[in-house]
Amino acid sequence: MTEPAVPLPQEASFQRRRIGGAIHLQQDRGSTWLAWFFGAIIVVIVGGLFVGRLARSEAVRGYVSAASGLTRLDAQVAGIVRTIDVKQGESVVRGQRLMQIQLREQTTGGVSTVGATLRSLQERRTSLQGEQARLAAYLESTRGDRGETERNVAAVIKALDEQEKTLREGLRQQDEMTARVEAYLKQGYATREALNTQRRLALDYARQIAELRARRAELKQGTSERLRAQRTGDTEKAAQLAATQNELSTIEAQLTALGAQSRIDVVAPTDGEVAGIYVEPGASVSADQVVAILGDTRADPVVVLEVPARAIGLAKIGQEVVLKYDAFPFKTFGIAHGTIAVISGTPLRNPILGAAEEGGEAAGATRQSVYRVEVKPEARTVRAYGVDEPIRIGSTLSADIVVERRRLIDWMLDPIRAMRGRG
Repeated sequence: MTEPAVPLPQEASFQRRRIGGAIHLQQDRGSTWLAWFFGAIIVVIVGGLFVGRLARSEAVRGYVSAASGLTRLDAQVAGIVRTIDVKQGESVVRGQRLMQIQLREQTTGGVSTVGATLRSLQERRTSLQGEQARLAAYLESTRGDRGETERNVAAVIKALDEQEKTLREGLRQQDEMTARVEAYLKQGYATREALNTQRRLALDYARQIAELRARRAELKQGTSERLRAQRTGDTEKAAQLAATQNELSTIEAQLTALGAQSRIDVVAPTDGEVAGIYVEPGASVSADQVVAILGDTRADPVVVLEVPARAIGLAKIGQEVVLKYDAFPFKTFGIAHGTIAVISGTPLRNPILGAAEEGGEAAGATRQSVYRVEVKPEARTVRAYGVDEPIRIGSTLSADIVVERRRLIDWMLDPIRAMRGRG
């Protein structure tokens, strides 16, 4: 007997039904575009960090010179302008004195130390010059005496040689006579007494020759000793003369140095024209102050910069420089550009000497070496209120030189590298 079928629950019947129709899924496009946008920003930022460069510039001072040798003449030390020997626009030659600067002298008890030392050195120089003249005259006289002695001795020796030659000839003839008498004696035509007489005569000739040779040897020895003594004396006097000349040279150098300590001449380094004189007689000047400009004012301008050591490291020939002329304020007339043409290999001023002048090492710690850099401007005029104004020779300016170029990523990583270095 079978049981009747139990009807299925409603849920089970629902699961057996076949789902009909299509299901549609929608994508959030706004989120996708936002993700792409931020991803692109990150890529641009990262690329910019690696590709971008950070430049740091240094402002330096300078002046406008000329390409044809316009030269700035500075006062080497502080002092007072004593005289000015030329006029502006006058042509000068190399080595010609332009002006003279009187230096401030140090005094002790109201007396100039430089003047007292100068007088003492001049007196010593006069004494040494007299000693030098006396020694030179003595050496000249002994040189003549020695030559005369040598000539006289040579004449005496020559006479002795002629006399010896005559005696040797007489001895030869006497030997021949003795030989003939000896032969006659053997033949019985001469006596023994005659032979002895001839032999005595031959011995007398030999004795005279020996005495003559001894006299000549004694004369030569005496003359040699006398000449040797004269040469020794001359050598001593020559040494004294050399010492005197050396001392005179030292005194001349000291006098020159003292002259430089009391006054200094400003001379023209090259031929040219006096383009400007910036001082007057009696005016006080300081060290490195511009006192004159020499050259051709019609030449092409060249900007001369005095660049400190902290800004010279990355400066290169051909590098662009921003120029800001004092005569044309850049906020009103804009900036100009130029390119570096020359970089000096040695500094213009020694910071150690500058520290000594300012008195102490602390002053020298803040000073740096200064190098001369020549910049060729792109134009010799500046546009001002619609007119091209020329750049005047001798005018001052400031310039911006790039001293450091680095990637942005390196700049950002510097703090981390510094921390690693300290660790």
